[in-house]
Amino acid sequence: MLSKKDAAIAFGINRQITVDTFYKNSKVLDNGCIEWTKTVSEGGYGRFGISCRDLEDNVVYITVYAHRFSWALKHGIEALPIGLGGTTKGDRHVLNHICHNRLCVNTNHLEVILQSLNMSPEKKKPRKPNDAIIADNLEDFMEQIRNTERE
Repeated sequence: MLSKKDAAIAFGINRQITVDTFYKNSKVLDNGCIEWTKTVSEGGYGRFGISCRDLEDNVVYITVYAHRFSWALKHGIEALPIGLGGTTKGDRHVLNHICHNRLCVNTNHLEVILQSLNMSPEKKKPRKPNDAIIADNLEDFMEQIRNTERE
């Protein structure tokens, strides 16, 4: 069963107005990052609000991480890490920013890894995504941004 936030993401990726809003609030940087331009969490991650309905059919507003929305938008809700797996008790899968930019929503700058690896001292070293990773979906994303009406 999906968490409330992941259920909101599942709803949002199938609603064109929500997807358009997501693209409108992202900008492409020269380094290949696609950066979230709106609300930021205390931890420095982009936050994206989705309006959806709860089980009683009330409209609710749920805030999710922008990079998780982006991942689900490209790969589907079933590919979103939901805390399963791991060999260490309590270990779970998370989305890691290869580029070390917590505002980046470029799915080619994200990878699914175990939380224990994400927190390891070796990972703290800055890594740069290679050019092939940057180029893979950057043009698709830029096309979406161009096709989205701006306010």
